[in-house]
Amino acid sequence: MLGFMFRTGTYYVLWQKFRKQITTLLVSALLIIVILGIYNDLFSVLKISNKESVLWLLLIKWSLIMLIVLFNIFIIKRVSTKDIKDSIQKEEQKTAQKTKLPLTPQEKIEQKEKMLRTTGLILKKHAKKKNEDA
Repeated sequence: MLGFMFRTGTYYVLWQKFRKQITTLLVSALLIIVILGIYNDLFSVLKISNKESVLWLLLIKWSLIMLIVLFNIFIIKRVSTKDIKDSIQKEEQKTAQKTKLPLTPQEKIEQKEKMLRTTGLILKKHAKKKNEDA
């Protein structure tokens, strides 16, 4: 039971992460199958009549298949480089937070204002207690 749930969860996570790439590859495979079917039909029709048109038909078929394959490679590379850039930016943000870079003047002013507000509240609280005690 747990194995089934683990496998289903894994497939679901993979589907959520790579949905666009999977659908692109499936549509491309479908297009290649359609192109091969059309090619076989036209080849059987043109087999007898004209040999030069068969050459052009063959070149068109393979050029379409290569375009589909190159498109898929481009899409997958673009998505993977985007993921890599995002992960690099996240790592840089984590390291920047860990090292605590010097504060900008604006950040220093904001911190001072927060400290003044906090100390002001503490002083007011103690002043009220002293007034109540007296």
